[in-house]
Amino acid sequence: MRVHTLSLPNPYFEKDNNAYAIELGDGELALVDTGVDRPEAFRALVEGLARLGYAPQAVRFVLLTHKHLDHFGLAHRLKALSGATVYVHAQDLPDVVEFDGRYPRVHDQYAKRLRAWGVPEARIEPLRRTRDVFLKLGRSVPAEPLYDGQTIDLGRVELRALHTPGHTMGSACFLLGDRLFTGDHILPDYTPNVGATDLAAQGALTRYRASLQKLKELDGVRALPGHGRPIPDLNARIDEIVRHHDEREARILRILSDGRPRTVFEIARALFGELREHHVVLGCGEVFAHLEALEAREAVVGLEDGRYARR
Repeated sequence: MRVHTLSLPNPYFEKDNNAYAIELGDGELALVDTGVDRPEAFRALVEGLARLGYAPQAVRFVLLTHKHLDHFGLAHRLKALSGATVYVHAQDLPDVVEFDGRYPRVHDQYAKRLRAWGVPEARIEPLRRTRDVFLKLGRSVPAEPLYDGQTIDLGRVELRALHTPGHTMGSACFLLGDRLFTGDHILPDYTPNVGATDLAAQGALTRYRASLQKLKELDGVRALPGHGRPIPDLNARIDEIVRHHDEREARILRILSDGRPRTVFEIARALFGELREHHVVLGCGEVFAHLEALEAREAVVGLEDGRYARR
């Protein structure tokens, strides 16, 4: 089974995207992730397929690792061209199939949460302009729901979906023989954000840690991430990510060790420095996910005014 990596430009998020073209035989392809809906990304996708001897019309299946725009943005174009069946985990499904209607309302949800985290209004308003740009990077697309352990028949081969929540609640990895497509769940050079894009979810970091351990049960797989180079030693990379989160929790506890309660935003600034536009969401969401886990272990306590203190 031949798998090809297509590098797609991504000027808005973290590094260029990897899309993976899986040759199915009989002139057909499956595609894992699609890149962001921008002319340069679509052009790179078409040119990359052409180098392999295919047109976009050859794409029969589109498998989305999660709901973020740089992974599903071009799915609607491919479906329009080829009639491809699009799959995404059930928990990310609404934000993909109802993107056009839901996305403009998301800012109000973010604004409410950011205020609760202590973010000043002057940092919240610029986020609306940023998100207005993001609105143009994708479109709603009909899709089929996936569930943990589900097998997808691609014709001559089968691919298995593994639910790995954390980065989003519907993040999934796909196992094809000895290849594991990890999306943003596991990346080679940095850790994915946890806690910023599913504002109503609880226990994002706890779920993410459990998802990492779930993948350690796989033996001898080669991880192909949504950004960056392949990961030759999956378990070693998982151990690095676990240590990273352990160290981040320790840093948060040190920040709170002087006995002064702080807001999520204050802790995020102490960890990451100045935060602007969408990085306010990413930084605060990450800190909140850690505080939530620490509170569950009774290491910190959330106060009624929204601040946190060390126990």
